[in-house]
Amino acid sequence: MTRPDPVGLLDPATHTWLTRHALPGARLHEVDPLPGGFTNDMAVLTAQPADAPGTERYVLRRYRPSASRVPRNTCAVEVAVLGRAAAHTVPVTAVVAADPHGRATGRPTLLYRFVDGTPLSQVLEDGPVPVEAQALGRAVGAVLARIGRVSLPRPGVFGDSSLVPPPDGAAPLGDLPGFVDHCLATAAAGGPLSGTDRAELRAQARRGPRALAAVAGERSLVHSDFNPKNVLVHRRAGQWAVAAVLDWELAFSGSPLFDVGNMLRFAHEYPPAFTAGFIEGFRGGNGRLPADWLRLSRTLDLFALADILTAPPDRAYFVRARAVLRRSAADRY
Repeated sequence: MTRPDPVGLLDPATHTWLTRHALPGARLHEVDPLPGGFTNDMAVLTAQPADAPGTERYVLRRYRPSASRVPRNTCAVEVAVLGRAAAHTVPVTAVVAADPHGRATGRPTLLYRFVDGTPLSQVLEDGPVPVEAQALGRAVGAVLARIGRVSLPRPGVFGDSSLVPPPDGAAPLGDLPGFVDHCLATAAAGGPLSGTDRAELRAQARRGPRALAAVAGERSLVHSDFNPKNVLVHRRAGQWAVAAVLDWELAFSGSPLFDVGNMLRFAHEYPPAFTAGFIEGFRGGNGRLPADWLRLSRTLDLFALADILTAPPDRAYFVRARAVLRRSAADRY
């Protein structure tokens, strides 16, 4: 069975941009949709560059307009973030070319090299033995510490590719109760969140001002979606290592505790040795954890959790997120 002509899977403008600008003279062999992109269109390209004897794989990321409650970075900002992270030896994908404003392709478009690796989520689901789980955790924690060492001029979301947040760039990450109220007010009618859960979400959000005050002024690079599905791992010299941290469209400047909370959101589903190794690796990489880091990180993760609970990508993920909310409620009492 022959595959469809890749020209037929790409619009003419994008095909022209790829073969004339991004990969001049390359021959496209395969174009396969890449699942898992909730906000953008992703595809894996197999191409033979004009100056190489064999084929190579790339990822094509095409940005869609977003009405997300959480600010999403533009293509130009994401390219700048990848460059800044790579300069600090954070394992990220290598950008090949970008059409940040869509002038050539009609939509902001990014092409980067495909990275071989296994999603951390898959490795954890396979149930690694404790010694393997701890090694995985150490490797991931060390990389997060490295991300946290990327310093930025001030806290806040990125306004442009300079990565200098505007003076008011902390909004909407400066008001957790207000953000939760907004999420609840804009949730689809008849959504799955019960009245009891809505009240509990508001109750937990009331801890927000204290948590945000504790990390005020921190200005490290924050991935903001640092979870096992966005971390590729592989074995290198017999040891687990992070191959790449993917998907930086939510990145901003703030406290690494946002990412700690994100990674440990579903810690009850992971081998305990993974969590222990993660904290060990983060601390070993000079990541700072205050005495009440667990409470602070869980509270900061409510920004993401509130968005998930009120606009879930699917039913299964909603059920997992609701379990986190209820576990946090049980821990409080």
